[in-house]
Amino acid sequence: MNNHHFIQHHNFKALKSTHPGVRKIKRSQQGHSAHGNKVWRSSFALIDYLMTYPIKSNAKVLDIGCGWGLAGLFLAKNYNAQVTGVDIDGSVEPYLELQGQINQCRMNFQQRSFESIRTTELADYHYIIGTDICFWDEMTRPLFNLIKRTRRAGVEKILIADPGRPPFWDLAERCSANLQAEVVTQRLAYPWKTEKYILAI
Repeated sequence: MNNHHFIQHHNFKALKSTHPGVRKIKRSQQGHSAHGNKVWRSSFALIDYLMTYPIKSNAKVLDIGCGWGLAGLFLAKNYNAQVTGVDIDGSVEPYLELQGQINQCRMNFQQRSFESIRTTELADYHYIIGTDICFWDEMTRPLFNLIKRTRRAGVEKILIADPGRPPFWDLAERCSANLQAEVVTQRLAYPWKTEKYILAI
């Protein structure tokens, strides 16, 4: 496949909208209900962060609001992680599967909301990750509640990447005040020159 159909980043191929498989899926669908319609740039920032601060091998990871699964699949491919992706938009699943096929890795998928993830389920995971998932004001509270449940469940680390939207900063302030969180600035030179932020708990 010609490289103009994907972005090569740290031993991983991220699908572009020009990829024939992506175009075929888009033609077969009526649209997306929750903005899971592309690979989001904060995913690349989280991948760069994870290259500097890698997870342990064979870890269990929950990718919340996973979209096309870029960060979760990267961990499955490079760290042999057992990844489960959840997204309220079920139409993202075929893109996630295609991206996994191209990279010879896979992750499980569940169509569900943040609110539905119980503390007992979270106890099965070592890491929780998310990228570009706090884009509406009304998402801050359910995400903060989910993060509190992950702490009660004993999850080792939570990482949420964002370009710096106001709801993200609201979430970061709540987590910093209550959960000993920090925000790390992650600068990218490739595939775009940009700056993103990682909420690390």
